[in-house]
Amino acid sequence: MRTRDVAILALSAVLFTTAYLVCPQPGLAQSHQVKDDLEQLAVDIHVGMDRSTLTEQQKAQLRDDFKELRKAHQNHRMFAALRAARSIRTELDSGAFKPEDQKRIKEDLQAIREAREYQSGGGM
Repeated sequence: MRTRDVAILALSAVLFTTAYLVCPQPGLAQSHQVKDDLEQLAVDIHVGMDRSTLTEQQKAQLRDDFKELRKAHQNHRMFAALRAARSIRTELDSGAFKPEDQKRIKEDLQAIREAREYQSGGGM
């Protein structure tokens, strides 16, 4: 009887460990989602800047704002991320971007915001 109990216990431990490693973990998936959304934002900002009427100084500021946004998300600095996102939105609303680029970048910012809120517990 004792050998059987040990075998069942060992099998259960193996099954639970396997299930834990194989099943997706929501927090990890959301972390990857934010990263993917940031990468998409980088692409859309780059494309949008190329087709915009921004000055070189405004383009440099926008690149700096994006770098700050990415760094703030990596370091979990919410207020710095909000400031950077607000600055990016200000440039978007300046009229220098084509409407379709502006729309796409705003959608990217919203996706990042939603993933971040879910990750921090707002969506659970």
